[in-house]
Amino acid sequence: MCCVVPERTRMNSNLIYQGSDLMLDRLPLATIAREYGTPVYVYSASSIRGQVTRLMQSLGTIGSLRYAVKANANPTLLALIFNMGLGADTVSRGEIQEALDAGCPADRIVFSGVGKTQEELTFALDHGIFINAESEEELATIARLRTGVHVGIRINPGIDAHTHRYVTTGTEESKFGIPVDAAPDAFRLAMDAGLVPDTISCHIGSQITSLEPYRKSLARLLELRDSLMGNGISVSTLDVGGGFAINYGEGADFAVEDLQALLRRDVPQGMKLWFEPGRYIVGHAGTLVTRVLYRKRYTRTFVVVDAGMNDLIRPALYQSHHAILPITQRDSGPTPCDIVGPVCESADCFDRDISIPLPEQGDLLAICDTGAYGWSMSSTYNGRPLLPEVLIDDGEPVLIRERGR
Repeated sequence: MCCVVPERTRMNSNLIYQGSDLMLDRLPLATIAREYGTPVYVYSASSIRGQVTRLMQSLGTIGSLRYAVKANANPTLLALIFNMGLGADTVSRGEIQEALDAGCPADRIVFSGVGKTQEELTFALDHGIFINAESEEELATIARLRTGVHVGIRINPGIDAHTHRYVTTGTEESKFGIPVDAAPDAFRLAMDAGLVPDTISCHIGSQITSLEPYRKSLARLLELRDSLMGNGISVSTLDVGGGFAINYGEGADFAVEDLQALLRRDVPQGMKLWFEPGRYIVGHAGTLVTRVLYRKRYTRTFVVVDAGMNDLIRPALYQSHHAILPITQRDSGPTPCDIVGPVCESADCFDRDISIPLPEQGDLLAICDTGAYGWSMSSTYNGRPLLPEVLIDDGEPVLIRERGR
């Protein structure tokens, strides 16, 4: 009898066991490892399509969806997402170019970010990209470059989203946006400078699990909107941002249907809504396949694998949890162990005290739900090459990025 992995660890419904073999979209992950080597990122096209469809059937019925390119910018994945009708949320000239190259129309791209250079702003303006400004000085810079353009102003509503401090962006301590109390003056400054500030933008954080932060933020933004309208500043669009959590261990993904109901109830008729999900679309789709190099059994049991924190930095940076599954199940009881990588940093650890059947040298492990902020945040630290990426679409694997050198 093979060891049965608890159901709660199976975040990606496309990732299941068939007998003792872990399959992604009906294809054994061991087959991918043999063909492309390890470590390797593997993505499920059907998972991405399923998440996009859920968003289109909920938030897409009341507003416009723009994928946050920073979550995963592989050109093939971008094309898949844009072909389903989504626009792009970008934070650099490079991301704008990646979106354009992948077929996203310029008029469906939003350019956000707290530190846009003058060169980046010029590039965006020349291509007709909509800009969400994040400071009064940025607004003045835009006006010097071009007048008469429609812009958004990102507001910091002073809302704690109760997520990790590194991905909380809506509190007064955050570098992002303009405090809500200073917003009326910023909108007036933009108008006096010859701009058309018709959009209130807000993004309060990432991996948000509860509807309550959105409820509080929305109340403050609508109060601001009413104040602006009363002072002759017309606001046509509310950019709600993204940040919808996915389930990495227990519970469920953020209920976008509940946010849809809140917005239907509270947002005035005729006001346009924009949404910018990233992780929610690609997070579950990705699996990092890695091979066991060595075991060290002393005071603690260490399982050393060939993937490192340079390949997936989230556990080291955010203390985040990713389920780790054996790609071939073994007939043995669980052993508490630490899954660690080869990088010369103590932070290079994917999980501590995880109880799994003790892997042997050469065994394969799957680090789950790594489609967002996995490859996109990777580096060549320690002189390690960037990983290949493989997309499984309708049961067929396609290499969508070669291994670096």
